[in-house]
Amino acid sequence: MNNPNDEKHMLVLRASEDISNAEIVNICSQIAQYGIKADIEEIDGLEKLTTVFKSGKQYDYIYLATHGCESSWGNISGSVSITWIEFAALTCITDVLKPGAIFLHSCCRGGLNQVAWQMFACCEKIEFVCGPRHNLLAVDLTIAFNLFLYNLEIKRIDPVRAAEKVLDATDIRLTCFDKVETVSDIAYVNHSKQITNSIDQALTKFGFVNLQVQAEVIDNVKN
Repeated sequence: MNNPNDEKHMLVLRASEDISNAEIVNICSQIAQYGIKADIEEIDGLEKLTTVFKSGKQYDYIYLATHGCESSWGNISGSVSITWIEFAALTCITDVLKPGAIFLHSCCRGGLNQVAWQMFACCEKIEFVCGPRHNLLAVDLTIAFNLFLYNLEIKRIDPVRAAEKVLDATDIRLTCFDKVETVSDIAYVNHSKQITNSIDQALTKFGFVNLQVQAEVIDNVKN
């Protein structure tokens, strides 16, 4: 087990009514053995998400349990809908993440690339984005992410390889995007240019008044 002085923290966001308690409890109990302390929050809208992100706490991981597509995520009833760009912008301006943070999510099989691209384009602190390549049951998700985090925290394996080893062990396809590798991809570059205005609008929406930093984010996307 890790030295307690090196304890890491994960923010677990339960963002749909049908996400089982067993899934959340399982993941939080398992990662405690890896020296990761979990904070669980129920998200019922953008206002609650903003409050959580502005709590002053910083995390090494965010785990988002929800439903989504390439452009947005929300709950199964449809009463919550938040775009990935809004989510990334809020992540960027609130400093909820420590540098080098890893974002884990349980959805978006069909739009995994776009989710990673938007998160990277809008939030420099996120180094890795990891999610499933196919629809999974809750039991599959917990096994996959537990194994991924075990490989990271106990075996000290590179995140991309840690995701690959989940496939080797279980036939569950997790994909982990490395920001360093992704930002040079021409598809990422083109997509980032297309969403420049959306990023600017999202940052402005949340009252981001540090114009210098906002300009740097937009310049990074353009370049």
